[in-house]
Amino acid sequence: MSENGITKPTSLQIGRRLTIPGTSSKKKTASISLKTSTVTRSSSSATKSKTVIIDPGHGGRDKGAVWGGVRESDLNLKTAFKLEYYLKRAGYKVVMTRRSDRYVSLMSRAAIANRYRNAVFVSIHYNATRETWVHGGETFHGGSGTSRYLASSLQRNLVSHCKVRNRGARYAGFTVLHNTKCPAALVECGFISNAKERARCNTSSFQDAAARSILAGIERWDRAY
Repeated sequence: MSENGITKPTSLQIGRRLTIPGTSSKKKTASISLKTSTVTRSSSSATKSKTVIIDPGHGGRDKGAVWGGVRESDLNLKTAFKLEYYLKRAGYKVVMTRRSDRYVSLMSRAAIANRYRNAVFVSIHYNATRETWVHGGETFHGGSGTSRYLASSLQRNLVSHCKVRNRGARYAGFTVLHNTKCPAALVECGFISNAKERARCNTSSFQDAAARSILAGIERWDRAY
């Protein structure tokens, strides 16, 4: 870390070239070849029975919130890829509703989730409002008991891992929550309409923390159900 000027391990990005210190006076560099779409599970991870449907909100012609040059749809996808990596490493089967900047209708996202049995659906978003002082994270559910517990678990870990203001877990009438047959929750990781929080949300380290928090929330819910 010292050799490469890294202060936080979570800030390390896929593809970065690192200097490997050694006894030789000649320094060598190594390229990180890890790809989130092809990562293999560690031998210590048992395959889980549940399939996690990751839904990176918006995409394509629907950019979501756009503030200070930051597009919500981009942040959603970046966080989703990190979450996919951590879920697969933990032994979960993972399905993504989109893997690129393309438009997917709300009903199509729900339909993708409904193809799988014993699944859980998590939609990833970043928030915005005209009241630019507002900040924090919040999680929504569609009303069922298992979805309420899922949202509560995700929210608790989001606050703990990302150190954001706790805006709570509560009911919402979102299409992707009410048209999925499996337990479902929608996570708003932070407000990009708030300049300070936008700067944090736009970093790889924050997106990594958000992904880890969602994994922890899913695992907590999985142990209960």
